[in-house]
Amino acid sequence: MSSPRVAPLRRRRLVDDATQTLRDAILDGRFTAGARLRQTNLADQLAISRTPVREALGRLQHEGLVELLPRGGVRVPVLALEEGAELYDLREVLDGLAARLAAQRAAPASFARLEKSLDRMARSLAGNNANQWFGAHVAFHQEIFQASGNARLIALSAVVRLSIQRFHPVLLRTPHRLADADREHRAIHAAIAAGDGERAEQLARAHIVGAKEIVLKVMVQGDRDGAVQA
Repeated sequence: MSSPRVAPLRRRRLVDDATQTLRDAILDGRFTAGARLRQTNLADQLAISRTPVREALGRLQHEGLVELLPRGGVRVPVLALEEGAELYDLREVLDGLAARLAAQRAAPASFARLEKSLDRMARSLAGNNANQWFGAHVAFHQEIFQASGNARLIALSAVVRLSIQRFHPVLLRTPHRLADADREHRAIHAAIAAGDGERAEQLARAHIVGAKEIVLKVMVQGDRDGAVQA
């Protein structure tokens, strides 16, 4: 008798769920920079076997969210000033290109989704809910990449965005940053809606440059104080 056909699908879902759970724990700071991630402990916490945990960690390594240690084991990477600068430089170019292409190619449905994300950010800002704001913020930027219609650009952005999200807690703790970002997002949206690709790219790049300056300033100060906070 052949094996149940549903078994492989169940296995894939288990790995997907484990990957998402661990990814969220890293991005929201439950697993801090430098933390060792032991497969046995993670498997016990998730109530699953070590195999899907191992596969999930492999995916997260590809995304840059965990790293292998020289003598074995896995840890959340320690935030490095040089890495932060490189990621933001790369994202500046990618976000700018995505905004320009979105202004040229975005469909009405994309505009509606961008407006929905802006509304969610506004409500979160009014309610002083940084976590909800962050989710809407990620959705806004992802929609711009989707609206670009460039599959390779979308693929490149995924890895960079997941890696750079490790620096977002710094921005969330910066006074007035969310209000400033809200204005910047609305300006980017207006340029895209107007079909002004050049201005959309300019504003998108400036938005990332501003975030980079804040993050690197905090990281430099952290180095001086003897610990980089994230």
